[in-house]
Amino acid sequence: MTRHVLSALGGLAALCVAMVPAAAWAEQRVLAEVVIMRHGIRAPILPGVSTPPLTKRAWPRWPDSPGQLTRHGRDVVRIMGRYDGAAWRRAGLLPPGCPTSGAFDVVADTDQRTLDTARALLDAAFPRCAVPLASAADAAENPFRPVLSPDTVRLAREAAGAALEDFRPDRTVREVSRKLGKVLDNPGWQGLAGPGEMSRDGWPVVRGPLLAAFQVTDTFMMEYEQGMKPGWGRLAEADVERLLVLNTLYARLTRRPPGVSAPETATIRGMIGTVFARASARSRHVTLIVGHDDTLNALAGAFGLHWRAQGVPADMPLPAGGLVFDLLEDGTRQSVRIRYVAPTLGEARAPARLRRDGPRIVPLPCDGRKACTMAAFSALLRGR
Repeated sequence: MTRHVLSALGGLAALCVAMVPAAAWAEQRVLAEVVIMRHGIRAPILPGVSTPPLTKRAWPRWPDSPGQLTRHGRDVVRIMGRYDGAAWRRAGLLPPGCPTSGAFDVVADTDQRTLDTARALLDAAFPRCAVPLASAADAAENPFRPVLSPDTVRLAREAAGAALEDFRPDRTVREVSRKLGKVLDNPGWQGLAGPGEMSRDGWPVVRGPLLAAFQVTDTFMMEYEQGMKPGWGRLAEADVERLLVLNTLYARLTRRPPGVSAPETATIRGMIGTVFARASARSRHVTLIVGHDDTLNALAGAFGLHWRAQGVPADMPLPAGGLVFDLLEDGTRQSVRIRYVAPTLGEARAPARLRRDGPRIVPLPCDGRKACTMAAFSALLRGR
């Protein structure tokens, strides 16, 4: 894929490949951790929320500028930051006080909401520390952009086109689509009889009813977590959760196909490999990458990951949540575990429990097991 992936694999190949039982995790040493997270709660990006607009109703006003991290969203991220900082120190990854540049680094996408999310988390995890924050714009290879070549574009377009062509709405999708139309007061909304059309050239972008449904349901979720009355007061938490089926459907068809997800995540996978190859008992490391739901969806597609967070459809990347990759060591043996960590919808809306107990943690299989060997993880990094 990229220089990062290829160079990292050389170091990884030298690592031991023994499997470590999950029961031994508590006794294992964490040598390195890479966290890839979604930004926190944000205001809608577009004035009409979706393209094309799906309702003539006036959308609620937000106290924050379009697409920006909200004040409440920043508070939730700070709670996550305090949790992360304590967890990193407890695991021995970072010392008390401020982290050194060699032990910790963070990169965020160029959108202001991702930069603000990263800064809020850093300020909470490391109070009174001037931790440098790198923007993807300054990176040699932007981790949030696909690796473009004639071959990767062709394969991505073929993969996305095949996924759209094979799409057939099942009973759940049809029922949820009808529910969405009623909430929108849109009798003309025909649901997802077809997902839409792909851009004619370049990297595949899908526009039409599927994208619009994704944008609207994502906004309902943000409204709920923000403490607003979602869907003009017509939606309870359970309704929001059910409508998110259309959100995860969009990701499944447009971000998760291997032909799309492999080039979209090549640089991030290379970063993970580099961090793990350089880590040792004397040189532990944490890398934080702050991006978007697209980032997590593509990464999950590349690694074949699936999760079920409490109360939402499978594979839903929630605000301020993320995927966590840990390099573990038990004696001379090393392995990798993967987790999905996020606050629930209710915890983000009213974060008292989040402050007290921390976020929900969902262990994820790695190569079909609770922890995978370095050989298996190297194959995943290569995109096998």
